[in-house]
Amino acid sequence: MPEKILIVDDEYDVELLITQQFRKALRDGIYQFIFSTNGTEALQVLQEQEDIGLVVTDINMPDMDGLTLLARIKELPRHIRVIVVSAYNDMDNIRTAMNRGAFDFLTKPIDFSDFTQTLDKTIQEVSFLKHAHRFREQLDAERLERARAEEREKLEQQFLANMSHEIRTPLNAVYGMTRLLKQQVHDEQQLSYINGIILSCENLIVIINDILDLSKVKAGRMTFDQSLFKPADIVEHIINIMGFKANEKGLKLLINLDKDVPEALIGDPVRLNQVLINLIGNAIKFTERGSVTIQITGNHNNNHETFRLVCSISDTGIGMKPEDLDKIFEKFTQANTDIVRKYGGTGLGLTISKKLIEAQGGTITVTSEPGKGSQFSFEIDYPLTREQQIVSADKPSELDIAIVNQSRILLAEDNPFNRMVAVGLIKSIAGHTQIDTAEHGLEVLEMIATHSYDVIIMDVQMPELDGIETIKQIRASGNTMPIIILTAGVTPNEQEQSSAAGANDFVPKPFDPGVLIKKLASVIR
Repeated sequence: MPEKILIVDDEYDVELLITQQFRKALRDGIYQFIFSTNGTEALQVLQEQEDIGLVVTDINMPDMDGLTLLARIKELPRHIRVIVVSAYNDMDNIRTAMNRGAFDFLTKPIDFSDFTQTLDKTIQEVSFLKHAHRFREQLDAERLERARAEEREKLEQQFLANMSHEIRTPLNAVYGMTRLLKQQVHDEQQLSYINGIILSCENLIVIINDILDLSKVKAGRMTFDQSLFKPADIVEHIINIMGFKANEKGLKLLINLDKDVPEALIGDPVRLNQVLINLIGNAIKFTERGSVTIQITGNHNNNHETFRLVCSISDTGIGMKPEDLDKIFEKFTQANTDIVRKYGGTGLGLTISKKLIEAQGGTITVTSEPGKGSQFSFEIDYPLTREQQIVSADKPSELDIAIVNQSRILLAEDNPFNRMVAVGLIKSIAGHTQIDTAEHGLEVLEMIATHSYDVIIMDVQMPELDGIETIKQIRASGNTMPIIILTAGVTPNEQEQSSAAGANDFVPKPFDPGVLIKKLASVIR
C-alpha cells in the first residue's frame, strides 16, 4: 500500500514538479501525494483522511502559514510527522518550526535527491509510529479484555456463591431433618419414602458440586485431599445411595470389589465417590431394563508404592453412536436433543468426571454400541499406606466421639431449621455434647465474653454481624478458640476468606455428621 503524503504549498507549480519527479514511484505504488494550497485546506484533508501520517508544508503561505499549521497538527489526536520547507535565508522560521516539533526541514529551491532521502527517512519513522500505535492498541485491547474477563469471573464467582448458599441452606435442612427422621421410623414403606428423599437430596448435592467444581477447574483452583480411605467404604456408600435408584427402575445393581484391591489407599475419597456417583447415575438413567455392573479392580506398580485403581461401569442401556462418543465429555452437551427431552440432566456430570480424573493424573475411556449399552472405565494411581491401623475417612473413631461428648460447643446459625439439624445430627453421634446456639455474630461475641467454649461452629452469612467479621473480631481480641466454618457457600473465595480471618477448618452444607465430629475432635485436641 503506498504511503500517503500531504504536500501543502501555495505555489501551483509545486504539484507539477513533484508529480513529474516521482512519476515512477507513483506508478510503482510507493507514494501517493495529496496536494493542498493552504493550511486551512490541509487541516480539512487530515480530518477526512486519518491514514495520512506525513505532511510536507511550506512555511510562508497566505490564510494559514506553516508554523500555525504545525501547531494545529500537534493538536490532532494522532501522530503525524511534519517536514517544513522554506527559503535558505529563512532559517529563523525553520529553527522555530523544529523547536515546535517538526521532524525535519528542506530548503528552497528543493533538491529532489535530498527530498527523496528526507521522505524515506520520515516514512520509516511514520511506519515505526504506526506499528507502535497498533501495538499499544492491541495491548490496550488485551488489558481491557483481561479486565472484562476478571470482572466476568468475579461476577460468576459471586453468582455461584449466592446460588450455592440459597440452594444449600434449605437443602441442608431437608437433608438433615430427613436423616434424623430416619432414625425414628421403623415402618418399611415409610423408610422407603425417606430413603427416596435422602437419595434425591444427595443427587442434588452432586449436581451442585459439579457446577462448583467446574468453576474451580476452569480457574485452576481445584485441590485434592490426601487422606486415608477404604475402597470398601466407597462401595458401601454406593450401594446405599444408588441401590435404591436402581431398584426403583427394576434394574440389577451388581458391584464387584476385587480381592486384590488394598484395604486402604491414600487420596481424595470424596472426588472418587463423586465420579462414581456421576457415572453410575448416568448408567441407571439411560438403562430401561437389565443391569448396571460396577467392577473395581487394579494392580500394584512402582514397587508396591502405588496402586492403580481401575473402575468400570457397564450397563445394558440405550448405548451411543460412534459419532456421539467424541462430544459426550463436552460441558452442557448430551448425545442429542431427544435424549435431553426424555432423560433430562445438566450435561455436566461426564464433563466434571473427566476433569476430576485427569486432574489426578488418571484417564477415562468409553465404549458403546447403540441398543447394547455402554462401558465407562477410568484409572487413577493412589499411594498405598503402610499404617497398621486403618480407619474410615468419614467415620469418627471412639476417641473422636469421646472428645466431642466432653465438649461445650457454641453453634452460630441464623436459620432455625439448620440450627435444629446441626444440633440433632451432632447429638445423634455424640449425645452428651453441650451445645449452645447464637443467631448472629454480635450474640456470639456476647456469649464468649461470659462463657467458656471448646469450639465454635460458625455460619458465614448471618444478620447483624456475619461470620467472617465475627472471626476477625474474635482473633483481634487475642482469643485463639478453635472455630469451624459450617456454611452453604463453598466457593474457593469464601474458603480463602475464612482461612484468612482465622478459621481452623471448613465444612460445607449439607454436611456429613461423621465428618463434622472428626473435625470437631481434631481442632479440640
